[in-house]
This record gives sequence, C-alpha cells and structure tokens, in this order.
Amino acid sequence: MPIQYWELSDALCKKADSFLNTVNLLDWYQNYHWSADTKNSNFQDIVSLEIELIQAAKQNAIRCSHVRKIALWGAHPMLDKIQCHDPFDLPIYEGGAPASWIKTDPAKGIRIIRPQVKYVGPTYSSKILRFSMPHEFGALDTRITRVFGRGDPDHAYLPFLEIEAEPIGIKWFIKNPQPAWPDEYSTFIFILRYMAYKLNESGIKCPHPPLLYDHKLREPGIWECADVEMALFSFASARIYPSSTQGKNGEKRIS
Repeated sequence: MPIQYWELSDALCKKADSFLNTVNLLDWYQNYHWSADTKNSNFQDIVSLEIELIQAAKQNAIRCSHVRKIALWGAHPMLDKIQCHDPFDLPIYEGGAPASWIKTDPAKGIRIIRPQVKYVGPTYSSKILRFSMPHEFGALDTRITRVFGRGDPDHAYLPFLEIEAEPIGIKWFIKNPQPAWPDEYSTFIFILRYMAYKLNESGIKCPHPPLLYDHKLREPGIWECADVEMALFSFASARIYPSSTQGKNGEKRIS
C-alpha cells in the first residue's frame, strides 16, 4: 500500500474530487498505450523496467545503463549523450522500505538525481523515481504538464500544478529551470497519493494486468501512484491528440 500522506490545500483536494467524480480513471488506465505497452500486452516493457529498477534501487546501485533503458523506452532523442555516475547515489530505500523523507518531501528525489545525471531533465528524472518505486512515485511528463499544469492554453483541462511546459520547435519541454521546479513535483506526488486513496476507499479496483501480480509488483486491485499517473497520461494524451491517442503520436517525451 502507498504512503497515505499528502500536503494539499483544500482547494486542490476539491479539484481532485471534482476530477474523480467527472473522469473515469479506471477506463483511462485500461486505455493506456505507449509504444508496445498496453493492457493487452500486460504492460510488458513497464513490468520489465520496474523489476530491474526496483532491484537496483533497493541496493542503491542504479547505473547509467538503467537510465538509458528508461530513456530508450520513453523515446529520448539524446540517448547517447546521457551521462551519470555509475552507479549513482539514490537512497530511496531504507531496509527495503521507502526512505523516511519520501513521506513529506518526494521532490528530494529529483534534487538528488539532478546533479548526478546529465542530459536528463524533469521528465526523465521523475521516470527514474517512478520505475524505482512505483508505489510512491509517478512520472511527470510534458503531456500531463500541458493538461494539468500551465503553458498550453489550447489543451489545459484543470490546473493542478504550478509548473509550465513550453514548445521548442515541434516538441514540448517542461521548462527547466523554473521557480516551481522541483518542489512542485511533491505537489504532483501528493495529488497521485490523494487520488489513489480516494479510488481505493471507493472500492474502484485498479484493473492491473496479470503480469504485475505474477511478479508481485502490485496488490490485487490496489491503486498505486504509478497507476494513477498512467491513467492521467492516457487522459492527457487523448486531450492533446483526440484523433490519434495511441503510442507516441509524433511527440517524444524528452523534457
């Protein structure tokens, strides 16, 4: 079970409640599609990354090869330029459990990664955390930022986040640096925790594919932070690409 802790204003809680009452995240989770990962494929690439990264993170031994696998999965266009200490220090587990600071300051994970990994911005830093501890972290990419943050008035739906994405050429990036980053990553994680809690309390079971249970990556029907994030990504993708929401759709999540 995820940590049931969040520091959210009453206004953000009300926004989250309104969103959950309006949007069926169960359906959006089932409709998730990125590259080869679909529910029908058992999210096989996601499962493979979770298995490998969780094991490495528990030993505090994430290597540059792990980061490049995540970048390859996400279609990072500068894969060969990624550099990092090998392994680099990311102490998110203490005795197999989440480190104590994750409860109140999940953005600390971004701050730990940032000086150690080069050519990896906000999105891929958050992906490292997401695959290393899917119960407590989620990936914050440009699509989620455009729909639930700021910078894209054409596709904004509900401004949960005080962070901004910007277009550069045909691609979008999460602005880096910007005043709200990385602290606003904590807000994002608190929102994921809150939504997971509300979904679990309501009895709406997450329709995980069986492969996640085979590898003991999830408890049956229990929403975790990464599950909620996947549903939000699916929703955001459909809002940005209403006629073609599957796969990469010509936009690479490179920020």
